[in-house]
Amino acid sequence: MMVCMADLMVGRGDEAPVLRRLIADLAERSAAVVVRGEAGIGKTLLVRTVLDEQSGSGVRIFRGACAPMSGATAYSGLGAAVTAALSQSAASSQFPSAAAARAWSVQTLAGVLDGDVAQGTVLLVEDVHWADWSTLDFLAHLTRNLPERRLLVLLTWRDETVEPDRLTWLGEVLRTPGLVDLPLRRLTEQETLQQLRALQPDCTAETVATVYGRSIGNPYLNVELVRGDLTVPASLRQLLLARLQALSPTARAVVAATGSLARALDDDDLLAVADSAADAVREACDSGLVIRDSEVGCAARHPVIAEVAYDQLLSSERRDLHARLAKHLADRIGSETTASELAEVAEQYHRASERDAAFSWALMAARAAEKEYAFAEAGHWFAVASSLWRPSDLADDRVPQRLVLAERAASLLGGAGRHAEALALLEAAVHESDAEVGTLEALLMRGRLRALGDDLAGAMADLERARRLVPVEDDRLLGQVAISHGTMLNGYAHTAETAEAAQAALEHATRAGDTRTIGQARAMLGAVAANEGRLDEAFAEVLAALKIARDVAEPEDLAMAAMILTYVHGLRNDSAQAVAVADTIQAELRHLMVNEHWIEGLLESNAVYNLYLAGRWDEALNREDKGRPPSGPAFKDSQLALIHLARGNLQKAVELMRGQEVFAVDDQPQDKSDYAQITAQLRLVQHRPREALALVLDAAELSHDTEDELVSGSLLCVGLEAAVAAQSPDGFDRLLTLLPRAVSGVEAAALAASVDGERSRIRGTPDPAAWLTAAQEWAALGRPYWEAQARLRAAEALLAQRRQPGARGRATGELETARRIAGQLGAAPLLSRIQALAKIARIHLDDSATEHHEHRGATADPQSPLTERERQVLALVAAGRTNREIGATLYMSPKTASVHVTHILEKLGVQSRVQAAAEAVRLGLTGHPEPPT
Repeated sequence: MMVCMADLMVGRGDEAPVLRRLIADLAERSAAVVVRGEAGIGKTLLVRTVLDEQSGSGVRIFRGACAPMSGATAYSGLGAAVTAALSQSAASSQFPSAAAARAWSVQTLAGVLDGDVAQGTVLLVEDVHWADWSTLDFLAHLTRNLPERRLLVLLTWRDETVEPDRLTWLGEVLRTPGLVDLPLRRLTEQETLQQLRALQPDCTAETVATVYGRSIGNPYLNVELVRGDLTVPASLRQLLLARLQALSPTARAVVAATGSLARALDDDDLLAVADSAADAVREACDSGLVIRDSEVGCAARHPVIAEVAYDQLLSSERRDLHARLAKHLADRIGSETTASELAEVAEQYHRASERDAAFSWALMAARAAEKEYAFAEAGHWFAVASSLWRPSDLADDRVPQRLVLAERAASLLGGAGRHAEALALLEAAVHESDAEVGTLEALLMRGRLRALGDDLAGAMADLERARRLVPVEDDRLLGQVAISHGTMLNGYAHTAETAEAAQAALEHATRAGDTRTIGQARAMLGAVAANEGRLDEAFAEVLAALKIARDVAEPEDLAMAAMILTYVHGLRNDSAQAVAVADTIQAELRHLMVNEHWIEGLLESNAVYNLYLAGRWDEALNREDKGRPPSGPAFKDSQLALIHLARGNLQKAVELMRGQEVFAVDDQPQDKSDYAQITAQLRLVQHRPREALALVLDAAELSHDTEDELVSGSLLCVGLEAAVAAQSPDGFDRLLTLLPRAVSGVEAAALAASVDGERSRIRGTPDPAAWLTAAQEWAALGRPYWEAQARLRAAEALLAQRRQPGARGRATGELETARRIAGQLGAAPLLSRIQALAKIARIHLDDSATEHHEHRGATADPQSPLTERERQVLALVAAGRTNREIGATLYMSPKTASVHVTHILEKLGVQSRVQAAAEAVRLGLTGHPEPPT
């Protein structure tokens, strides 16, 4: 009896329509979907059934799949139709850097998918949990940068135990705004009945109950059980093993081979595995465990079948399988071949433990992958070649030394973000002897990797060994050693040594004509100049470094120069420029990198802090997910915590500061100072001023008499406020002794006035003149939050002088201004303090002062926690609009709309859009808002 595949789509009444709708909407918008679930849950059935419905519709479909042994085969998951463009044009392409080449490869692949197909294109990649890293990186980039319309990225993922970094990859992809996550559930007993009766109409209720009791609703297991012996153990793997036991050993090897390549095998492939035993191939196909399609090829009926068959082979049987398949694939290699085809042969010889062949093919696979800019896979195969290397290989003058291979592997893996893997490789390869060729380069690479892992002592030891190996006349290498030295010291409060190393690097690199090292040295010299307060010199150096970074197209250099430039702009009190630079460079980095560089976190942190200073708090909060690392805390979380603190979101601030203590270490005073400043403010809000003061004093001890003291103004202000609250004159005086140079730079006048104001408070004689001066200076700098706080202090001091003529009137004016600013910022705690003082002093504040402001941080309804913009968004949520529709109505991106919806749910204390819609009715927001003018 023939059964329609659609009849087996039981229990997918929610998921299938989602896929159909996304395909139907391709002419208007692009989308990405991850279909997830356990083995046998029906992922393949779902996606293939829906895609088969598109036959004749005009929708173009590219199909790719990954396999257990495809993890080192570049772009294997994307399918030959997509990746052919790389091998056709990569060899003749020239790029200024590896990153630029990698960016080109991603754009080339994306270009294949961006054809002018009216109905759109679907890229299906199955079993992504097995994918190689080039495929994973491309898919991550593609889902984050979908074209406006005509592309559906459809991925399937088996939920099982995989490498932690692959789970991290999945988590990051699932966080992509707009991505549809479709986890598939098991079937109910009633749905199991429907499924089984579609297969066997006479299936009895007793049989269904027995099957369900053993399968617990796994669809594939249901089918296997009802078609076979119901006494077979209920585990899917055990059931399939029972099926395999009925086959001959050669036929079982044929089944196992179907999981050895990231593609369907053809008849010749299977015959090679079976050692030309055609009967064994027919036996495997006749059993139903291998499906043979004359157009597509041969594949296991389910990937788990191939896994189970392979697991049951003895070691010798596996080696024989791989050896036969390797020879067969090698014989088919022609003059025009791709990196993935070479990797297939290398993988088979490596698994066959044929050392000589595995070494040769691994080297070829590595070089081919490097030419196609698949750096993680190239690094893997260079590492394999390094592990297989023997001195006798040097008889071939085309074969590098072992350490040269290891260093190349580590360099490529590090460039692909695989730092731990790269470091482990070099740890095993580099020995104490300095005689072997490649030791110098390997030491420099290991030193850089150790520095990234905060192993400064190990990094410096490698650097010293490398320095001894450099010929005195080799300016290029001497420059690279010097810049590595400066990079390792930078951030550890070794300014003099950093400057000396950077200057030496600049001189050597200039003589050698090493443009990249010149740019790195100038960026470092700019950072030193900024830390020492020479801002004009810093600005000039960093601009020159940024130009070079753009010319050489090195993302690390570009991110570093931009990070320093945003820092300099901040010191010059040019917050708008700091944010503009961050946005511009991050856009450029997206063209150069598939993944984000860790330095981008610092760049984004600077942008958020400058938005905080300028009072552009909503903009800062809308960047909360931008540049966030896959795991662990983000650098900018502390800056976001400041804003949440100022707005009264104490719990959110506490959450953001969890994990930030990793940045608060004694050998990095600036990071510890930032941590202490923010944590001290938390303690003040929690009415624990003595703890706040202790934190600040500890950080001040580290910053004292270093360049970090020059940028400790905020730390000083928080510490003085804590000393006043703790009634600690000794702590107050100690802070001023430790941080005298903090009153400097563009903030000097404002800081000096604030210090005078706090001094008057701790003496019990609050001075309005000092606070009025501070307010004027903060206003001139464009720091509204600090201005409002100073005006509140001025009002307090004026009211303390109630007998002075005009003091009450002036206090009223200061409170009015402070209230207006606090309202515009949405600084609820400050606003409460202002209102409390006004109430105590019986001062009536003009309600109109904050009713009709334009700043998005203020609330339009005193009974509502929402800003006017959020009220507009909530009205559209109540109307059932999607994030994309909300964005179109209010002239914002769908991602920004998504951020607004998240904030609305948090502020209203609800969990879903339905609950938010109910709150909209309560707030009277059920009408459709007009777009803003």
